[in-house]
Formats: sequence, C-alpha cells, structure tokens
Amino acid sequence: MRKPLVVTLVVVIVLGALGFGGWQAYQYLYQRFTPEQCEVLVPGKEQPTTLSQEQARNASIIVAVSVERGLPEQAAVVAIATAYQESALRNLDYGDRDSLGLFQQRPSYGWGTEEEIMDPWYSSNRFYEELVKFDNWESTDVNDMAQKVQRSGFPEAYRKHEANARAIAGALRGSAPETFSCLSFEEAPTADEAAFERVLATFGDAVTTATEGSKLMITAADDTTLWAAAQQMVANSYDGGVTSVVVGDREWEHTRQGWHEAKTPAPASTAVVTLGGS
Repeated sequence: MRKPLVVTLVVVIVLGALGFGGWQAYQYLYQRFTPEQCEVLVPGKEQPTTLSQEQARNASIIVAVSVERGLPEQAAVVAIATAYQESALRNLDYGDRDSLGLFQQRPSYGWGTEEEIMDPWYSSNRFYEELVKFDNWESTDVNDMAQKVQRSGFPEAYRKHEANARAIAGALRGSAPETFSCLSFEEAPTADEAAFERVLATFGDAVTTATEGSKLMITAADDTTLWAAAQQMVANSYDGGVTSVVVGDREWEHTRQGWHEAKTPAPASTAVVTLGGS
C-alpha cells in the first residue's frame, strides 16, 4: 500500500466527524504532505516509479523522438534505460570530463557541440542515430544495447533500469494505457500550448487536433496512438497547464493521482484535454 494512501486514510478517520472544517483541514494536510510528482505503474512492482516534473518532461521528449523517427517502442526502452543511468533523466550541464546532457554525450567524441547536446531533442536524436547503426539492435538485450552505444566503464549498469524504462516507454507510446499520471495542486495553471505542440507534432498525420474553447480535442486512428498522445499530454501537464485528460470513460485530473471514471466520457477515438483550469 502506498504511504500517501495510508496517510489519507488516517486523516479521513481523524477528521471525518469534523464536517466542512475537517475537509478543509484534510485538503491542507494532503497538499502539504503529498509531493507534486508523476507516477508510472510498473508491472510486477507494488509501488509505482516516480518522476519529477523535469524527469517527466525529459522522458516525454526521449519517447517523442522515437515516434518522430518511426522507431519501434524498443528503441525508447533502450534510450530511457540509458538516460536513467547516465543522468537520472536530468539534463545535466556537467559530467565526467566533458560529458553533458541526458545521455552524458561528449563533444570531444563527436556527439555534437555543448549547446547541441544540452538540447534534449538533439541529444535524443543523436542517441537513436547511433542505436540503429547496430545490427539486430531490436532483439539485443537492453543493457547490452545501451552499452554498445555508450561504451561505458560500467557495462552492466543499465540493466537495473530496464523495468522502469519499459513502463515509461509503454505509457508514453500508448501500449500501456492508464499507467502515467501526474499530481499538481496549482488551482488555475496557465495554458501554454508551446509546451506540448512539438511533442504532438511528432505523431504527424497519426493524430489531428482541434480547439473548442478551453478544450483541446485530439483524435487518433487507433487506441494505442490515442493513449500515447493522452499520456504525453499528462507528462507535459506542468509546463502546458493541462488540468484534465479524458479518453473514453477514463479521466485523469491534475489534483488527483491516477485515472478514474470520467464524469463526461470522451467521443470515440478522441482525447479531450482541458487547458488552463477551465
């Protein structure tokens, strides 16, 4: 059982008899002691893996680039596992010798300029460029494939990240619906479509978008792509000011971790995204 849930149950029991004032106190305590973070459900693990806002954004970009390049989900798994080990999914401006960025790529080894490597879109593209040069990369062990690309002094270091990498890649590629959620207590976030426009653009013609007031309607030809786009929106909810996403009869809301039954189901083949707290 998750610790926040235990805390919630205790608080509810204590405050249950206190009426509206108790509910306000509960809300205060819940927001004070529950971290604003993203969670990804990992098959076979009791506890979800957690991601900070920065980690969620970087994971989103890494996976989006795999979609843009037309690569299978396995490519994203290898890339996420690698970035987990090299930077903990953070865009570091330091590292061993001249290593930088998500993948700790080195300008002196021809990975690009310092400015280029510090761009997560560029560094992710460069990783995939090297990955696909190897024969049978899709069927090679994830750890071994990451090592072939990185040539690390710790050749077994990527293995421990495979389960998390598969869960994140599956969520953001849409093969694992309802597994990615984020929590935020900002009551009226400001919508910023620039935060997710590039991510949505990586789907190309596979998705179409339309704006209806405060709603962004995302339509996809298949369920996997629809869930990929929906959970990518959740991953970018902090920067983008996304407050809810509905797919079918399932809904994510920014003040509530996880997916639950939607108050108003979405039309078929469409994700309904609410922006700006409206």
